[in-house]
Amino acid sequence: MSFAEFSAGLVHITLVACFTGFTAWRLRSRLLPGWSGSPARLVEAVAAIGLLLLAAELLGLFGQLKVFPLVILLGLVAVASWLWLMPRPAGPGDSVPPSPAVSTGAQVLAFLAAFAVFAQWGAFTSYNLDHGITNFDSVWYHMPFAAEIARSGSVTAFFHTETVFLNWFYPQNSELVHAVGMVLTDRDFVSIFINLGWLAFGLLAGWCVGRPYDRPHLTMLGVAVLMATHTLVVREPGTGKNDIMAAALILAAVAIMLNRSASRPDPPGRVSPDWAMAFGGLAVGLAAGTKVTALAPAFLVTCAVIYATVPGRRLKATGVWFGAAFAGGGWWYLRNLVAAGNPLPQITKIGPIDLPGPDRLQIGRPDFPVAHYLTDTGVWKDYFMPGLDQGFGSVWPLLFALVLGGLFLVMLTAHGRLTRTHGAVALLAILAYLVTPLSAAGPEGDPSAFAINLRFLIPALGLAVVLIPLSSWFDRGWRRTALGLILVVLFIGTSATDPLLSAPGRNFGLMVAMLFVALPFIFWLGRERFPGVSSVPSLAVGVGLALLVFVFLAWPLQKSYFDSRYRDFEQEESSGLAQPYRWADGISDSRIALAGTTAGFKQYGFFGPDLSNEVVYVGRNAPHGGFEAIGNCEEFARTVNEIDPDYLVTSPFLNFNEYEDPIRSPETLWALNDRSLQVEVQPILDADRPVIVWKVDEPMDPERCRALEPEDDYIPGLK
Repeated sequence: MSFAEFSAGLVHITLVACFTGFTAWRLRSRLLPGWSGSPARLVEAVAAIGLLLLAAELLGLFGQLKVFPLVILLGLVAVASWLWLMPRPAGPGDSVPPSPAVSTGAQVLAFLAAFAVFAQWGAFTSYNLDHGITNFDSVWYHMPFAAEIARSGSVTAFFHTETVFLNWFYPQNSELVHAVGMVLTDRDFVSIFINLGWLAFGLLAGWCVGRPYDRPHLTMLGVAVLMATHTLVVREPGTGKNDIMAAALILAAVAIMLNRSASRPDPPGRVSPDWAMAFGGLAVGLAAGTKVTALAPAFLVTCAVIYATVPGRRLKATGVWFGAAFAGGGWWYLRNLVAAGNPLPQITKIGPIDLPGPDRLQIGRPDFPVAHYLTDTGVWKDYFMPGLDQGFGSVWPLLFALVLGGLFLVMLTAHGRLTRTHGAVALLAILAYLVTPLSAAGPEGDPSAFAINLRFLIPALGLAVVLIPLSSWFDRGWRRTALGLILVVLFIGTSATDPLLSAPGRNFGLMVAMLFVALPFIFWLGRERFPGVSSVPSLAVGVGLALLVFVFLAWPLQKSYFDSRYRDFEQEESSGLAQPYRWADGISDSRIALAGTTAGFKQYGFFGPDLSNEVVYVGRNAPHGGFEAIGNCEEFARTVNEIDPDYLVTSPFLNFNEYEDPIRSPETLWALNDRSLQVEVQPILDADRPVIVWKVDEPMDPERCRALEPEDDYIPGLK
């Protein structure tokens, strides 16, 4: 990336951030004038995220998600808000969340927790700065979805990454955020840092949960405990994964509604349909539009809010909440409904009711839930207990004991109906995890994906740990102190799985924490000595200064990133994609067809460093939005000719149950049989099932398929 390109991208990002931020501030100051401090900032953040995604979706409906249309649209909205959304003072009917004074000790505890978790996440972010985004789910569909949205400027089409799963039906709010970064910069450098933003957002939401009840440091520490777990730390920082985004948005919705329920004029613990409820509904909708596994906690939080609504106003509350939620995440489910006749095509049966959905010819691995093995002591010994130890550290029994016992305390003793109901909601969300498909994926008796998929539990667990300090049992005295000590022990115990001081990227992590936590905190502590510049709060000055310093660091960082991106994607013996990835680093503005699921599951590198390549997986459309593998040589050749690629990549079928032993797939043989294809990237000589890049100079000849034997036509992984 040249300095001119870097500067242009920086200008685009700055304009979009300023336009959305200004509009969000005007909305909050007009609609919720009684809100101030951290809850106001949280509402503004939710509004800004919603505004950005709605603008991107609107432009994407017409294939116009490009730099100038996006900047112009957001600029016009900002001008409109400046002209017609004048701030107003709080009136007698406006809600004003309580804001008890927070002791210096509580502030220091929150700072230390935030500093530690930011340093830890920063250390793991540095790995992706040094290598490129290599996380499996990220190179499989998160980043390809984002790159295709950015390349096409559209959010209407389904992008098929392979033919085994149905992930093109997933909601894609997080991918849309990454796509916006790609649109504004023509690169994916911004994506490396997006999850650090969601980490900050989640910690802010945790602080806001406890703010009306004089214990924000404890609720924020509860969030930090979850953020420091191995389950998140090794997979979320610097990647395209979206578990942190979904969890943070659920927490934001809860925080907004708890601040509203602690306000007057409604009775304590009750809420009325107003703008605070709309922003809470927007946050829940954004979470549901991010990840399917967030639907259960999002639905349960919705039930809690409606249940706690002032009697006689529940119908209006339902309309306000669901209207805002649909704006936040409804597009992706509406798109599925139109294409497949089902907003969740993965679910084709509810009890005796059959729902429309595509058939799957191939399977990767069985999608058992945890509930399938609840009474299997052997699985508990060999998989569940080691997986919990890996995911949450050796303190996981203490964590779950605190969660279960604490939730019962919340349900029995918390202040107000909404808080108590949220305790029940958190417990139900944890139970919903037990029946979540893929939570114990793997062959019968071998749930090898249990540890990896513990991340499905994070939204529910995060909701639980942030609510426990709200029990009136912890209102004062030694009990509150004891809870704080337990949370500190849990934080240290979960962090010990991935200790900061021994992480390879520890220096970068410490720099990130110093810049984005320590520097703003210094301004916060000195807010009386540094009252701000031109009436801007001191904390905002500190954050702004941190961002300014980071801008100067970004230029050498991005240069180093693109110099090393995918130079050592993985070992050759793993899947044979290291050579093709290095080859793709020099390819741009080309159409690349992929065949064989190994290339499909690990396809992101083929988009190239400037994301200008069009990547198409070879398959055929099927009823109800399905996409199937092709098991016939002649049909394969005709489909490749229809795609008209510049290059074709053939690869084996990825063996989910044993990655080191891929299964032979017929596409390589079909390509070898066709004289029109020339090898572009030579596979390693001793590879039994190689990944080969072919140069396509002329159409394939379907007639050549007649030279093959009938058994050469087949579909690997067929059910």
